[in-house]
Amino acid sequence: MQKKDNISNLIECWNKASSSGLNILDEGRMADFWNKRSENYANNTGKDKRGKKTDDILAFLDECGFNPESSRVLDIGCGPGTLSLPLARLGADVTSLDISSGMLDRLKDAVKKEALPIDIIEWSWWTADIDKLGFRNEFDLVIASMTPGIRDVENFDRMMACSKNLCYYSNFLRRGEDKAYRDIRTSILGEKSENNMNGIIYPFMYLYLLGYMPLVRINHSEWEEETDWREAADRAIEFIGRGCDFDDETKEKIMDYYQNASPDGMYRSESDVYTGMMVWKV
Repeated sequence: MQKKDNISNLIECWNKASSSGLNILDEGRMADFWNKRSENYANNTGKDKRGKKTDDILAFLDECGFNPESSRVLDIGCGPGTLSLPLARLGADVTSLDISSGMLDRLKDAVKKEALPIDIIEWSWWTADIDKLGFRNEFDLVIASMTPGIRDVENFDRMMACSKNLCYYSNFLRRGEDKAYRDIRTSILGEKSENNMNGIIYPFMYLYLLGYMPLVRINHSEWEEETDWREAADRAIEFIGRGCDFDDETKEKIMDYYQNASPDGMYRSESDVYTGMMVWKV
């Protein structure tokens, strides 16, 4: 009885967290947000830290016993193919799903250029019917890497139902926002500067309560970036304002903040980031 109560209480807490904080709850807004970021995001997938992160994920999957040769892989929230492409190059038959047409256009370009075995599907995981899609119990590995596609237990259960062997999941454990974002939330928007991301905590606790023992890796990195203040301000308006619409006065205040914080015209940001990734056998 206590186990059922534990799971029920966790699910209730998870659902409350997914409906508040920094989450976008509307599929159209979600697609639009990632469409705007698709070109810049795709251009940086193989560079520096992102390239190393991909290598780390592939090494972790290998350590967990996954062999991509002739395996069927489902990549939920695939983006421009950060994991889909290298897995296909290693011999996997990949199905890549994302809500963003912009991200998928970048993936299609790479697939066409290299003639890779990747089936691309534009779909939202929030409302996906895995039986109509033919996904149930069909994949050797199901991936959900740093994706908002898994926002609650229903989406997470749907992910596991597609696997006949392994699942991989990753998300933030803690992400300290840049000082500008905290200041904008408190001084301009009048909000509490809280980061209510679901992260990896809820999925991990859910698996533990169900009796799974996932293999886990926790990583730490410090993100530093130097950007023209106008570009930094535009990004902040887009990111902080996802899920809502700022009026012109609020946008102007945010622009003024970045200009004042960038005496030489360049805004320098930094954030402290912890991420977790886990693999388990279904």
